[in-house]
Amino acid sequence: MADLTPTCSTVTFITGHYYPSPRRAGFHNLADAAHRLGYRVNFITTGYSLLSYLRGDYRTKIPGIRANCNRAVEIRPGFVSYVYCTVWHPMTLLAPFLNKIAAPCMERYGKGNLGALLPLLRTTTVFVFESMAGLFLFPRAKRENPNAHMIYRVSDDIRFLRSLPPRLLSFEQEIAPAFHCVSVPSARMLEKFPGLPSLRLHRHGLDKAAYDACAHSPYSEGSKNAVFVGIGYFDPEFIRCAARDNPDCVFHIIGPLRDSLSLPNVRFHGEQAFAATLPYIKFADVGLFNYQYRDKDMQSFVDSLKIMQYRYCGLPIVAPDFLDLCRDGVFYYRSGDARSCSRALREALACGRDVRRAREVRSWDEVFQDMFTDLQGARA
Repeated sequence: MADLTPTCSTVTFITGHYYPSPRRAGFHNLADAAHRLGYRVNFITTGYSLLSYLRGDYRTKIPGIRANCNRAVEIRPGFVSYVYCTVWHPMTLLAPFLNKIAAPCMERYGKGNLGALLPLLRTTTVFVFESMAGLFLFPRAKRENPNAHMIYRVSDDIRFLRSLPPRLLSFEQEIAPAFHCVSVPSARMLEKFPGLPSLRLHRHGLDKAAYDACAHSPYSEGSKNAVFVGIGYFDPEFIRCAARDNPDCVFHIIGPLRDSLSLPNVRFHGEQAFAATLPYIKFADVGLFNYQYRDKDMQSFVDSLKIMQYRYCGLPIVAPDFLDLCRDGVFYYRSGDARSCSRALREALACGRDVRRAREVRSWDEVFQDMFTDLQGARA
């Protein structure tokens, strides 16, 4: 068995995220945690190709990414960023019949000449794969480095990621038993892998120190503020209903979302760097989880990173009634029902913060250590 002590180990994260991106995701935090704990880290960006430029992928606009394509760049000592850039990458196509025809091609991702990526794979002690296109690299990584430890961190339910090829759904199920640890961030996701002995629940962590250090509120003294932070599933109709009936509350929307409401007490702040979002969350009165209904399996979102942020700051949460957050301090509304939207917001404002809600939240260092503890148990 490979030595997993930090001084002897390299952890390689196979993800769809680009490390210098202003958008912070769970894999950024896990990689930072690994590095803080003394591990050498490779952060490999996958699902990136010439087609990314044709499709308007936001990553193509990040300064410096072209210089990082197919080249190992040391971000800081012992921490390497590598963008695996190819001619094409696995993605969903325009029509179902095209996805079916292209399914065998998706598995060819990573079968060619890997260039400078190959030495990184061969010198890895532990691989951590994300639930993205990089999963198709799993067979190659296992072939090139059969003694490495393998973790599958299911950061997202791929059934909801519309950019990924349908073939990835069945491929995920086929390769899951080959991982030494399958880590999911929500209890609902446990149902995706029934009977799998390596399955573990590790909820999203939080950079607690960053929140603790945040000292200045962006809000006017005495004002009431509700905040939404995110990208997908945003339901503007909830904001419309709640904002019109509660003019004394200001609604703050942070993320790459267009202002389609034009209401005086609704502020769309656009996408911001991670640090800039912290005071808006920490000093808010209410955390908004106003998701649109898409599928019966949306229950997997109830342990999302957004929820962990709200809980650590002690915020009451407003959420649609098709979700059950299984926590105190959550106030539900019926989508499209203006009266229930307004009522849920008023009840949340009246409830106020409760510092005890932070007890359920773990730091990213703790989450990473939990994953490694379970990995070692599985390989013992």
